[in-house]
Amino acid sequence: MVRNRILAALGAFVVLSGVLAGAMNAQAGTGKISMELLKAALVVGGTGGKGTLTYEGQSYPLSIGGISAGWQITLSVVNLTGNVKNINSPEDIEGVYSAAGAGLAVAAGGKAAVMVNGKGVTLEVIGTQLGVDLSINLEGLSIKLKR
Repeated sequence: MVRNRILAALGAFVVLSGVLAGAMNAQAGTGKISMELLKAALVVGGTGGKGTLTYEGQSYPLSIGGISAGWQITLSVVNLTGNVKNINSPEDIEGVYSAAGAGLAVAAGGKAAVMVNGKGVTLEVIGTQLGVDLSINLEGLSIKLKR
């Protein structure tokens, strides 16, 4: 009898936790992002560029910078577009995004990445790259709203 009550209470707790978690995730929004990056590297590299976040019908200009380390020889321009997930305000886009990657492009090639920042905002981007990129590296991008 007591065991059944404990199991019933535990079951109710699990159901309530699921409902609350679903409600919290339902509030997180989505947006769109576009980026234009210039990458240059010889073992250690740098990335700089600009972008635009589109969220709830508004456009927000972005500044983008980053570093990479690993085996790489790169001089390229990358244009990426994609989705922003788990965002609650434009400020959530700010932060350092990390991704591990490998690339090979001479003249032109495709590029895709999934990156996450410390706030849980996820960028899923795809695009094109023009230039030379021979790399096996770790990359980090810092994204900030232009103010």
